[in-house]
Amino acid sequence: MQRGAKATQESAVKYWNFSKGQFTRRVSENHKGATPRILEQGPNTGKTIYEIFMDQVTGQIVEIKVREGDYGKSFQILIDVTEDDLNPEFFAVDFRFNSTGKSLLKKLPNIDLSKDVALVGYAIDGTNSKGEAVTNYYAVPYQGEISKAGKVLPAYTKEEPNGYPEMKKIKVKGKNTWDDTDQLEFLENLINSIKWEGQQEQATPEAVATQDEESEEIPF
Repeated sequence: MQRGAKATQESAVKYWNFSKGQFTRRVSENHKGATPRILEQGPNTGKTIYEIFMDQVTGQIVEIKVREGDYGKSFQILIDVTEDDLNPEFFAVDFRFNSTGKSLLKKLPNIDLSKDVALVGYAIDGTNSKGEAVTNYYAVPYQGEISKAGKVLPAYTKEEPNGYPEMKKIKVKGKNTWDDTDQLEFLENLINSIKWEGQQEQATPEAVATQDEESEEIPF
């Protein structure tokens, strides 16, 4: 089995989002394992949708691209999950440029893109700087094995930033707030600096329409 091929119009591309520590995909009501959910925000508030969930995705990353949407920029990871050479299959997973997405991208330079990677979702309870209870969500990459030994480490840390910029405190309408514009620009440049061997060709109209439907609810 050979991975890393281009996702052509004939390929099966399935679109997923990463939300609250899980990979989620919109499906029909009759889909096996479909779970109903009522949208609480966005233009389709009150609409019932059906989703399936996965805790991890394993395959070869063949492309990452930045996307512009109604709610700002996001990035999409195209993963070759083909098990049968005669039936190529790809997952396109959307992430926001939030703490979850930034945490994943900071590990990108240490991922061997010629090999499979397992992205595993986690939801970890903790507290914020004010002592308030919060839940943090992560998509953690592993290569080789899903263990401490196989966990991909970040290329940019607080101790060794390696050029990764700090957030800036700015004043907006008289109030201090933290601005991560420089960080987002750094990560977008990182994505664009990589020559993606498996860049996705134009998807079918049906695939694009399916992806657009995933953005009907405000993503936060």
